[in-house]
Amino acid sequence: MIQTPRKFPHPLHNFNQCTQNNKRFVSGVIAFTAIDKSSKYPRSSNMVHKLGKLRVPLLKSPYYFGHFTSRVNRLYNEDKYSANVLTLPEDRTVFNFNIFDGHGGEQCSTFLKDNLSQEIENANELSQEDNSSVRNELAKSYWKNIGGYWKRWYKHKDANFEAMSPENNSMKLTNIKHTQDDLSLRLPLSFLETDYKFFKDEDKSGSTCTSAFLETIYSESTEADSSFEKYYFNRNTISKLTIAQVGDTRAILVDKNGQAHALTQSHHPSNPTESKRLRKYAANFFMTDSFGEERFIALANTRAFGDVSYKEMGVTSEPDVIQLIVGDNTAIKKQLTAEEIKNYTVGALGGDESFLVLCTDGVTDILTDQEIGDIVMVHYNMKGHPKASPQLCAEEVVKFVEYVGGDDNATCLVIRLNGWGSWPISDRTGQLRQERMKDYSPRGERV
Repeated sequence: MIQTPRKFPHPLHNFNQCTQNNKRFVSGVIAFTAIDKSSKYPRSSNMVHKLGKLRVPLLKSPYYFGHFTSRVNRLYNEDKYSANVLTLPEDRTVFNFNIFDGHGGEQCSTFLKDNLSQEIENANELSQEDNSSVRNELAKSYWKNIGGYWKRWYKHKDANFEAMSPENNSMKLTNIKHTQDDLSLRLPLSFLETDYKFFKDEDKSGSTCTSAFLETIYSESTEADSSFEKYYFNRNTISKLTIAQVGDTRAILVDKNGQAHALTQSHHPSNPTESKRLRKYAANFFMTDSFGEERFIALANTRAFGDVSYKEMGVTSEPDVIQLIVGDNTAIKKQLTAEEIKNYTVGALGGDESFLVLCTDGVTDILTDQEIGDIVMVHYNMKGHPKASPQLCAEEVVKFVEYVGGDDNATCLVIRLNGWGSWPISDRTGQLRQERMKDYSPRGERV
């Protein structure tokens, strides 16, 4: 039996204490410039007449961000999600969308919804490459208070931190300067710090997580449109998309041709990378359940927040982090080399991506990635602009899961990108979905 300490001392106590009074609470709103388009200004004029700023909550911006969740056939809904606008060093504005799939209770997923974005924004000292003392203290806390897997992790902490270094991970673009960021280091460390803050209170619930970060790194502007914010969904912009994933929630990017691309790989015991990582320390904890599915002790996921009883054996909240370039195809072709387009854009297509989907396994256990993308596109094609917003499309994905007999909480987020609505009129999985609805139809014939 694993002996869990009754009280985990806070690893960053002094740092948190000195910044608590000056903490900037993370923003959940998007700012737009209001423009006067009345007839008193000639249409031929290049002048832009500003009326001020509009601040709209991201969760109430259905034209840009859709979100919907359902408990389906469960008694409780342990899925959670959040949307925020982070301010990172050098006055960088980064949009952050998160989805959490709780298990063993909703305490962990709720904690993440309320705190993860704030911890990421506040992790400036933790992510400074030339300041190792705070990172070492965090790693030491895992070693001293959990042990097991983390004892070996601490022994190799320098190599582990080096693997997270922005110098070794950030993309370097020839014609776009200042593209290096600290997310490859900031995200793993803030995830670990957030996890430690949660399970030090001895709650045994857990949660998986997929987080998306969108930062505009280039925009073209003229005198006429210089007042408009250069957000990732606008034309003539190039943005960096960062995905951080823990567990089996999923990120799916749909390209300009309507093709769905999975950006994440589930952290299951059957994942070769996870199996290799854990068998070094916990070879006797792999087993197969009655359905023939491989499990790590009693868990379907080998990475998760919370699950304190399994931390000693190697269940970790360290995310896999990937980065891509998204944005306007014309701008990308002008600013990126052919090799950069090949390496950094999805499908090597060079931008104009349609939308990004984040969803829990209550959706992906029922629908394929392409089916999810097709449901979004078909409902947009049927309803047309502006009725078929990302909000409506997110609702339709979850409603389809409910209709065909899903048995887990289902949550879907749809994030509009530069090529929203410009995909070809086609439905790759329409016949398959029709068969699903026929098989599960409550009005169908009974044998």
